[in-house]
Amino acid sequence: MSRIREKLKKRSRLYAQLVFTALAFTAMVLLSYRFTSNIVQEQMTARVNSIIDYEMLTLEAELGIPGMALSRLSESVRDMLIYDDSKERIEEFLLSQTEFYIEESSLNFVDPIGFYGYIESFDDGPEMIIGFDWEVAEDFDPTIRPWYVHAVSARGDTTETPPYTDANSGETIVSFTRVIHDNYRKRLGVIALDVSLYDLGQHVVDTALAQGGHGILLSPDLTIVAHPNEDYIGRHVGDLDVSISDFTDQLRNGEDISEAPTVSYIGEPSIAYFKKISNGWYLGLVAPSSLFYQSVTNMALALSIFGALLAGALMLFLISIDAAREKSDRESRYKSAFLANMSHEIRTPMNAIIGMTTIGRSAEDLQRKDYCLSKIDDASRHLLGVINDILDMSKIEANKFELSLTEFNFENTVRRIMSVINFRMEEKQHTLVVNIDSTIPNTLVGDDQRLSQVITNLLGNAGKFTPEKGTITLDAELADEDGGVCTLLFKVTDTGIGITPEQQEKLFHSFEQADADTTRKYGGTGLGLAICKSIVEMMDGSIWVESEAGEGSTFSFTVKLARGKDPEPESAEAHHAEDSHASISGIFAERNILLAEDVDINREIVLAMLEPTQVKIDCAVNGAIAVRMFSESPGKYEIILMDLQMPELDGYHATQQIRALGFEKAKTIPIIAMTANVFREDVERSIESGMNGHIGKPLVFDELLGILKKYLS
Repeated sequence: MSRIREKLKKRSRLYAQLVFTALAFTAMVLLSYRFTSNIVQEQMTARVNSIIDYEMLTLEAELGIPGMALSRLSESVRDMLIYDDSKERIEEFLLSQTEFYIEESSLNFVDPIGFYGYIESFDDGPEMIIGFDWEVAEDFDPTIRPWYVHAVSARGDTTETPPYTDANSGETIVSFTRVIHDNYRKRLGVIALDVSLYDLGQHVVDTALAQGGHGILLSPDLTIVAHPNEDYIGRHVGDLDVSISDFTDQLRNGEDISEAPTVSYIGEPSIAYFKKISNGWYLGLVAPSSLFYQSVTNMALALSIFGALLAGALMLFLISIDAAREKSDRESRYKSAFLANMSHEIRTPMNAIIGMTTIGRSAEDLQRKDYCLSKIDDASRHLLGVINDILDMSKIEANKFELSLTEFNFENTVRRIMSVINFRMEEKQHTLVVNIDSTIPNTLVGDDQRLSQVITNLLGNAGKFTPEKGTITLDAELADEDGGVCTLLFKVTDTGIGITPEQQEKLFHSFEQADADTTRKYGGTGLGLAICKSIVEMMDGSIWVESEAGEGSTFSFTVKLARGKDPEPESAEAHHAEDSHASISGIFAERNILLAEDVDINREIVLAMLEPTQVKIDCAVNGAIAVRMFSESPGKYEIILMDLQMPELDGYHATQQIRALGFEKAKTIPIIAMTANVFREDVERSIESGMNGHIGKPLVFDELLGILKKYLS
């Protein structure tokens, strides 16, 4: 009942969290909608204002150029009149200036029509002078035309007329006009320049339409100059039957209009903006309200969808958090059990080593001492296997586990595995059967050490869980070959205790074993199969198990290895040379090596191991001493064994200093790293620092001897 109540309590707490999450995200969506809608409206207003400001600058620039051109030309005509130039000369001048202005003008949107004037100071009386193709009617009276009236009222300043319809072209134009006087302020006449506003108006309308609305250009007297509805052009804004006519009084008073609700000429709800230009004109933009409301609606929809997804994701997370917590607790229990088991696995061989060392010291019988040393050797090898498993798993979890690809002889690899595993089989009187497919290539390319590790682990497990006098079978066959890549299938079958389906689910996972009883009865770290799985998958293969409780087990795995080159037959001399190496007594007599090692026991081990070879070894307790000893007697030493971690100067820097010495022997003498740093990056760093090879600790005599044979041949 207590467990049920605890589950109900957890479930009610979960429901409360889900309800709170839903309410919180609903509030977030509403507040975000309100806040963001204000931002969208402000941004829209800022955007429209920036468009209007840009157009204002464009209009001011475009409408300013004709006025300046007219002012310059008026001064030139004034000078010509003062110096009594003829009508023909002045007319030719206006014509040339008109042609130049039309062809070479920097105007973009204002279309100049041409210069003309009404000169009142000619001896024959006032006359029209025209610089473009325009036939003046006989009843034409310039003094009543807008350009003349505005010029006279301006009293010598350049001015512009309100937009009006040109009698010749029918276009809406503006006339820039100016009165010219002589030195005594006597009026000589009026000079004018007509420009078409069609392109300018289209630019205003098109630019505004590109932003989703439409533009309006009004003259100072509120006459419509530009509008997408051409029927409105030339009419007063107050005469229209559309909503913008409501702004007439405000515009007449020179007020700017911003965010004013209105209805466009097509009946669409809109927002109006108007600003007054420096020359008195008005620039307006009518933007559909849908621009704002559509973006806000889309935003609200996006917020709702996003909020729902986020709330759903959080709810799923809250729902799964219990499972995650339970999984975490389970893994914590597994790791606690693993640490306890690992402590047992490490302390057991350590107890054997310490205990047998104590017994061996006090034993007087040589046979008894040999027995203790044998047990110490077995316990040490077992402890080394445990440490290697831990190191392999740490490299796997740190993504630093890598394969070392070499060409190897498959038959020799299997033979080495059998030599390692046979003594375990003999202890329990197991029958070991090995079936090797003859079609498997004799030479393959891959990591033979890691392949051996997988097979050895599976055979070791089979021997561990199979009762005495059982049968263990290793089968290897060529399953497939494609493009020189061979797929090998291995099966390790035993007649042991078998594995239940529940136990099989825990296999191949780190820190887990079949069950606690198995751990207590058979021991083990629980890492072996997980490491095997990682190795097999790195070889593009897979591993699986088929088993029933009490019926034995079959562990199968596949790997992909490239076919290697066929080996050359070994000569009789090679066999003779191999046989001659059986005895190492005195093989390195009178040869000298330098050993750099700071730990006394490690120096003692090397000296003892190599004593039968009669090699002469000089020792240095740190890298600095090793560099000094070599530099003082470079011709004495034929090889240097270099520890990596030493006081004062480590092995890496000692090697670099030796290589930097200024004589040839320093560049060529073999330097071998001899260290407990056995990770791949340690080996690579050793080579990069200038070393020739690497030997890992604890030292394997055959490996050390092989290095010396290579360099002291």
